[in-house]
Amino acid sequence: MGTARGGGTGEAIALTRLALPIIMARIGLTLMLVVDNMMVGHYGTADLAAFSLGLSLVHTMQTVGLGLLLGGMVEISGAFGRGSLAECGRIWRRSMGYALVIGAIGLGLTMGAEWLYLSLDQAPDLAHSAARITAIFAWSLPPMLVYLATIMLLESVGRPYVGVWLLLGANVVNLVLNQVLVFGLFDLPGLGALGAAWATLIARLILAGSAVGYVLWLMPERHGLGRAARADHAWAPGARQRRIGYAEGLSMGMESGAFAVMVIFAGQLGALDLASYSIAINLNMLLFMLAVGVGGASAVRVAQAYGRQDAAGMARTGWSGVGVYAGLMGVVSAVFLTIPETITALYTTDPALTAAARPLVALVGIVVLIDGSQRVVANILRGYGEAWAPTTAHLIAYLVVMIPLGYYLGVALGHGSLGLILAIVVASVVATILLFSRFIWLAARPPFFHPKPEGTWASS
Repeated sequence: MGTARGGGTGEAIALTRLALPIIMARIGLTLMLVVDNMMVGHYGTADLAAFSLGLSLVHTMQTVGLGLLLGGMVEISGAFGRGSLAECGRIWRRSMGYALVIGAIGLGLTMGAEWLYLSLDQAPDLAHSAARITAIFAWSLPPMLVYLATIMLLESVGRPYVGVWLLLGANVVNLVLNQVLVFGLFDLPGLGALGAAWATLIARLILAGSAVGYVLWLMPERHGLGRAARADHAWAPGARQRRIGYAEGLSMGMESGAFAVMVIFAGQLGALDLASYSIAINLNMLLFMLAVGVGGASAVRVAQAYGRQDAAGMARTGWSGVGVYAGLMGVVSAVFLTIPETITALYTTDPALTAAARPLVALVGIVVLIDGSQRVVANILRGYGEAWAPTTAHLIAYLVVMIPLGYYLGVALGHGSLGLILAIVVASVVATILLFSRFIWLAARPPFFHPKPEGTWASS
């Protein structure tokens, strides 16, 4: 293990250079929803509660889709490490097909949202309002997944800053549209939460079109990616990509789904608990993008090292990813623990909501340090080609531990949204211990390399 850590400073610098634009891009993606929540929160507490519940179902499906597409990023990174741009192009085009199919399925599954919310014991008015939000957001699933598949290509071949600029533009569009659609302008009435949903849908459509347009017409390496062909979508060549995607989709689906269940618990506690919990989780989601960025960069570099058959480089990148994230989040956590009142004020001026949300915001500083660590290590394991170990860890931590504990602390014992946040802390500790143990085991052993030209993997 000592050898693996040798040269760690240089690897940490290289990883940070890749992680920074990925973090900026992921934060930019989440910033749309943060702005939505802030503006809707100032519009009204009831609208914020409906917005949070309505978004939770679509966000879970989007997270599952992101996981299903992650195999493409790992495979593109490996192909780039082998120096094959044509193979990168084939994998990207295959991922685009997967993105459209997954998005269409997710859109169809949201059709019964109001029935689902009512069956989960949500108040009828809240269920109806949330279902209207879900219906709008669901149409953004296909373009959002197309964007994610495309940005994974750009990050894997060394062009991560493109996503940053695209998201900067999309966030400006979202901000302007939110101001008009949420609060109204001149004679136009404000739509509240519905306006925020429409604004984000429009911004995401523009974002997806811009990303694909860049790859097809502006990307300097576009000619090396090859031309579209029916063979791009052959079943057998995508076996390893799908195997990683199936496992990560299930893993992220369980994690995101478990968090959605916690939103349901918060809704059962009442509008104030749901709104305060929503503020805390919205902040956690934003900060979690730091983990997604560092983890994504780690997965890319681990997979590239795998493509070069560099076992020591794989382990070195893994350790560097853990260290970079710990250093970064130590600072962020200290800020949240120190000034929770100031951060809460960004979302609301309602005295009751401020009092309920303030302690939760402080706890977010602890949650994101632990929860983010497990995401970084999970991505490192994906770079190793691990399929089911991270999935098993997330099943235990979030389904077996977090959901029952959240109900017990938050609902049964009456600790409210604070009990839900404490359950997240415990579950994240469990996930981190399980995943980190697996990484230590892998880092101490050389992997079995079996790089093959695309098209020779066995069908899944």
